[in-house]
Amino acid sequence: MKKLFILIIALGLVVVAAGFIFPKEINQFFFEQKTTSSPAVSNEVIKNKVLLLIDCGSAAPQTTEINFLPEMSAFDLLKKGTEELNLTIKTKNYDMGVFIEAIGEKENGQDNKYWFYYVNGEMPMVAADKKQIKPGDKVEFKFEKSSF
Repeated sequence: MKKLFILIIALGLVVVAAGFIFPKEINQFFFEQKTTSSPAVSNEVIKNKVLLLIDCGSAAPQTTEINFLPEMSAFDLLKKGTEELNLTIKTKNYDMGVFIEAIGEKENGQDNKYWFYYVNGEMPMVAADKKQIKPGDKVEFKFEKSSF
């Protein structure tokens, strides 16, 4: 009985020592969810991408994932995304920033609709070229009636 007690204490000390020597590995083993894909790869892919959604209001929205670049604005993302989706954009520069006049065949004023953009579901109060985005953001350009 005394040998079993000493063995249990020794095993406990080994586990505690391993926790100090390999804290990250022990934490990952016991507490992180297991996935079938490689977590390091999938997390890096998500961290370095930005989702662009262009909703013309008449058909299913077009989406594309763009590699994030430092200092990227919502407008930079739109330019890159429209190239990938073979869409044209028409813009006009103002003192406050770039104004989107048309994407594809949808031009501001048609059916009393205009181009608005959202980042993670919220409408920024700056022009798209002034709005810096982050990896993992979802940026939507929607052709819709103004609520203003």
